Amino acid sequence: MTAKFDLSDVEFHSFHWDNFNRDVLNAHKKVMAHFGLNVIYTEENMEHGEWLDRVMSRATKNVVAIIEPDCIPLNREIIEQSAEFVYKNNTFLGPAQASNHIYPGSHIFASPAFFFMATDCYKRMGFPSFKLNDRSDVAEEVAYRAEKLGVPYRALYPTHYEREPLEGIWRLGNYGYYGIGTVFAGSIYHLFQSRFEQNVKLFLQHCDEVINDRFSLDAFRCSTVLSPPERQMPLPKPKPLIKRIRKRLKRGLYTKNKFI
Repeated sequence: MTAKFDLSDVEFHSFHWDNFNRDVLNAHKKVMAHFGLNVIYTEENMEHGEWLDRVMSRATKNVVAIIEPDCIPLNREIIEQSAEFVYKNNTFLGPAQASNHIYPGSHIFASPAFFFMATDCYKRMGFPSFKLNDRSDVAEEVAYRAEKLGVPYRALYPTHYEREPLEGIWRLGNYGYYGIGTVFAGSIYHLFQSRFEQNVKLFLQHCDEVINDRFSLDAFRCSTVLSPPERQMPLPKPKPLIKRIRKRLKRGLYTKNKFI
């Protein structure tokens, strides 16, 4: 992989509602400017997945990059490498995530927090929707489609995190754990739950550290430690069969007694 990749053919986007914390947003913009990224910020009160569908369907460049406003790259190299990887391999990538609140809670997919996708890949997969549904969080359905079609994609795994969420630490399948202030692939910092003031302070601190080349993992916890954290988010329970069937019928996944 080359040291640098021309980012002129990458569309950078970020999305937030009108009640999003302005301090977090401004800090995010400073980091993007620090790395020389021209990010298109959308402030609109709409479903996240619906916005992602719109961005992908209207894309005019070869690569679309989504960087959520509570997520920052820790260096420019991860931006260039991610764009190059998805373009050359006609695929997509994002931080590894598992929907701990949706049964079975162990499906790992590429989350939309730091999401890069080749537009040709999106077309090749039949324009999959990023919207959430009964089995998927936002963007998870794109991973399911890729898995069904045999399209390889990349999930970037966590190395460290700062705090346990209020509901308990999040499991990442059989890999390990992640939580508030997670570092993925040693190069991406995702705050999570930016609505809480105690978390906002972490984000502002780390944005300043990145800009001034002072970011450190000294106070972080290891994501792959073998001794499990004391507080873990309860595992989701499967929904009654009749409810699952009704939802799948509504989504058109059953036809003539056959599952598609």
